Amino acid sequence: METIDKLSLSTSVFGKETEEHDLLEMLDITAEAGFEYVEISRKQRNICSRLEEIKKRGLKIWSIHGIMNGGASLDETERKKAVAEAAARAEDTACFAPCPLVEHYENRHNDPAYGEAFKRSIAELYEHTHRLGMILAVETAPYKPKYDERYPDSYEIAQFVRSFKADDLLMTIDINHSNLNENLIDVCKNCSGLIANVHVSDNRGKWEDHLVPGKGIINLPETFAALRSNGYCGPCNLEFHDEGFFPTAKWLREIRINLKKLLWKR
Repeated sequence: METIDKLSLSTSVFGKETEEHDLLEMLDITAEAGFEYVEISRKQRNICSRLEEIKKRGLKIWSIHGIMNGGASLDETERKKAVAEAAARAEDTACFAPCPLVEHYENRHNDPAYGEAFKRSIAELYEHTHRLGMILAVETAPYKPKYDERYPDSYEIAQFVRSFKADDLLMTIDINHSNLNENLIDVCKNCSGLIANVHVSDNRGKWEDHLVPGKGIINLPETFAALRSNGYCGPCNLEFHDEGFFPTAKWLREIRINLKKLLWKR
């Protein structure tokens, strides 16, 4: 069993791959900074083709961020295309099974037809993840009243996931999303028994800022105590970004050390 006291770093910290900075350099920096686990962000593609090089870094791929966009579309051609792209992502990363494949909850409309379309999309994608031995983990949503018709809270998403009655269709709690309109203790309770992954970053309470943990208002020790008590045993999975510079091992090491002090002080 993994432990929540371990630390995982999302490659979203580094942004997209470029000719100057590729995935392998990102993983070298991650390992040098002392992290043990990695989440591959949606910005990195063609992952399994580099499996042997990744193994040499001594890191464990903890989770994979999916890429589905349009799974709630009422245009059937667009919806099927979104599912096909997400399924191809699962195929490309299945070499790391049974790691969670994280997909956003897309039903943000008042019209229930969108919810029905999204449920079909998740059911179709689940056929692929189940066959590949991956865990499909639906992520909690941010509160965006200026952009989305409504906010689907953690209770709704948990009920959606439970409706599939599948041990390998679970949830990702993104605490940077969920604290914007819910109490994180309640979120953990609502998702109890379903939590397969967690995204950790901070915010100032009004927007999903994706700040370095400890730079915002989220009570991280309290939140992680609630995650533990509601069945989460995986690592603290960091997903901060948009710092405006390419991260160095020294900077990430300082964050890792400071976060350990913050989370596990008693």
